[in-house]
Amino acid sequence: MINKLKPRMANAQPNATANKAAGSLQIRKWFGCSNLGLFLYVSFCVILTAIAYLRPLPTFDRYLYAGAVASLRYSDPVIIHRIARTEFDAQPSPFLFESVASEPYFADVRDNPYHFVQQLGFYRVKLGYVAIGYLLWRMGLPILVGLRLISACCLLIVGLAVLTWTHDAALSVVLLLTPSVMSMGRMVTADPPSTTIIFLALFAIAKEKELIAAILLTASVLLRFDNTVVIVIILAWMVWRRCIGLSLGILFGALAVIAAVWATRITGYYGWRVLMQHSFIKPEIEPVTHPILINFAGYVHAMAGLRVIPYTFMTIWILVAAATWKRLPSGAIFRELLPLAGICILVRLAIYPNVEDRYFLWEYLLAGVALVQTAQSSIPENKEDTICQPL
Repeated sequence: MINKLKPRMANAQPNATANKAAGSLQIRKWFGCSNLGLFLYVSFCVILTAIAYLRPLPTFDRYLYAGAVASLRYSDPVIIHRIARTEFDAQPSPFLFESVASEPYFADVRDNPYHFVQQLGFYRVKLGYVAIGYLLWRMGLPILVGLRLISACCLLIVGLAVLTWTHDAALSVVLLLTPSVMSMGRMVTADPPSTTIIFLALFAIAKEKELIAAILLTASVLLRFDNTVVIVIILAWMVWRRCIGLSLGILFGALAVIAAVWATRITGYYGWRVLMQHSFIKPEIEPVTHPILINFAGYVHAMAGLRVIPYTFMTIWILVAAATWKRLPSGAIFRELLPLAGICILVRLAIYPNVEDRYFLWEYLLAGVALVQTAQSSIPENKEDTICQPL
């Protein structure tokens, strides 16, 4: 009996070795590095995520997002205000009210519950983000702990996606350590999950998973309703390049528009002109009872603020994208995606002339990945990263 078992045991060892080798090959195929390299990279991403979670940016927006989440459960302004103040005061990296003590807006919104709840329409409109925060709150996490966790996890997901796309752990680490990207995990806003979804959609396009890309793009509108513009532009390009059919492009575009309109209606959004007045002219303490709409002169004044672009990180990333684009071979997908991202930037700046990095993170990541792959000189050999055929 023992002699009969010996051949089976002998065969089992080579099979285990073969399975292990197959697993290593699969990991190398997905991530382009060995098991040890992947372990070190993932460990780095986890540590970076933990740092981002423990050191959130000390922004005033955290206070208002906490109120937006609480407003999904309560309607009493006093209760909502008390919950938001409690959450905000308990967070690390406190917002320095003393630095804006001369601004009546901050002091009033901090202390007046009735004016505070009127601000929430600007934040509650990021319905998907606020809803996820609400679910985490109902599961037992404090509101801002849950929102910080969302941003930190987005940094981790983006880190893994970057390695999967570039197959270069060392350069992926450098990309994640750039200030614009690293801050993504520290900001408590809807921009990290929005960036993550759009970046994953572009990755899906590069890997010829066009249906998945269209679904992700459409879903991103629930995180930021103004993603509708980006979605329409990219879907139009996908239809033109025969990545998806015209009927599917129209369907997903219509779904994105409907979702955006629905989100603005049920969350009490005040409209683009009130938002522009509030953001670029003067903060509106009572946008519900006394809404003030921006006029043409105000819009021109807001557009004049774009003169600061040469002094921002956007200039560096545009230079990276332009230099990379010049070196791209004709069949590379980045040769089309980078100008497409540029169009999205221009349209967004025309609609909402704010140059904060958080609005353009997915474009920066795209430029970074294109740079890494160009440096590797691997784009011509990467069979998956090719564009669809034009009409």
